[in-house]
Amino acid sequence: MNSSTTLTAAALAVVLLIVSPAANCAQPASRPIQIKNESGKRAEIYWVDPNGQMIKQTSSFLVNGQTLELNSYVNHTFLIKEFLAEEPDECKADPPKYKSPTRSPLCKPPSEAYITVNDNDDQLIHILKDMEVETEDSQSKSREIATSITSTCQEKVKEMDPTQILDAFVKCAQPLVVNELHEAHKESKEQAMMREQIGGQWEEYSSVEAAAVPSLHKATVADGAGGSELVKSRKALQAGVRVPWEREEDGNPIAAVSRRLYDYVNDATGFNIEESGQEEIMSIQYEGRGIDDPEPDRYRPHCDGQCDGLLFRPSGRVATMVMYCEAPSKGGATNFRNVGVHIVPEAGTAAFFSYLGSDMVTDNRLTEHSCCPVLEGDKKIAVQWLRMGVDEKNPWNSFNTLGVKYSETLDQ
Repeated sequence: MNSSTTLTAAALAVVLLIVSPAANCAQPASRPIQIKNESGKRAEIYWVDPNGQMIKQTSSFLVNGQTLELNSYVNHTFLIKEFLAEEPDECKADPPKYKSPTRSPLCKPPSEAYITVNDNDDQLIHILKDMEVETEDSQSKSREIATSITSTCQEKVKEMDPTQILDAFVKCAQPLVVNELHEAHKESKEQAMMREQIGGQWEEYSSVEAAAVPSLHKATVADGAGGSELVKSRKALQAGVRVPWEREEDGNPIAAVSRRLYDYVNDATGFNIEESGQEEIMSIQYEGRGIDDPEPDRYRPHCDGQCDGLLFRPSGRVATMVMYCEAPSKGGATNFRNVGVHIVPEAGTAAFFSYLGSDMVTDNRLTEHSCCPVLEGDKKIAVQWLRMGVDEKNPWNSFNTLGVKYSETLDQ
């Protein structure tokens, strides 16, 4: 079962929990599990049903090195028991016979252990010596990896000058995190080639900045109610840059890089996003005023679009492309704190991330990100937010934050 749910289903579940005394009888969440025998002995697996009955899950037994895959549910309990073909004659004696001189019994009851399915994904249960068990899952493994990486890098930078600690920590942690991500999710060659092609168009990204100069104004942040507001932590300048699609055939550099952008996004996501009706490219310029600046320009953690793990609302943002036009000498990294990704800006490169799955369910805060303080030098970026469900006749600003057209709300 997909752990994500639709808005309608979520609302219904809340109502049931409030008004229905039988709500706690709902079907528990399903979880696929794997049980791997590494004990050196044969093992039997039994499901303990709610009545305490033992229901065998294997036709015979699980040999050493074999893995059993089961579709189970949260809080289901299993008995893992050492398999004995038959009881030795020594065990039938009264009293049982013993070895000498240790007095350890020749016969003893088969080793066993109980396990309970937890709420985490990707659960792997290891059966170890004497039927002891060890459970491994994605969340626990991620926490262990994160703790290990953090501890290793903190130890390496603890004696450094405070102004060097951040960069040194990032240089230490970045390859370790990348290696873990590489093992978990290997990037396809096609995606890598397109990412490099887009990142290499630095001269075209620079032209976006030049076009933005005449209309720069104080940057704002989302206010949570569909609008925007000025805040002290944002001293950046920003300006919208219209893409002159009518000049694409003439080789206009902004139209050229935008065409590459949409080609990449649609190939990577399969969303078939139209370029018409979209927001303008946003040019944002940060200025570093030195490491002693008490209030350096930064952008607090936020999501660019809907990131509540619920069903996508039409016309909303589904992806972001950040193009780094100029990089500061210190600070200004883009930080995805919930997934341990830290991107140090480099002129001529780009970062792309989507927050909508193929099941039309939005990301659950994994793409929440921030801009670290810009300390020295200037940071200039061009950002394209991409929306789905908009076109020339239904532009992005004709919808409210709920995905409903303003014209439809006026008719009611």
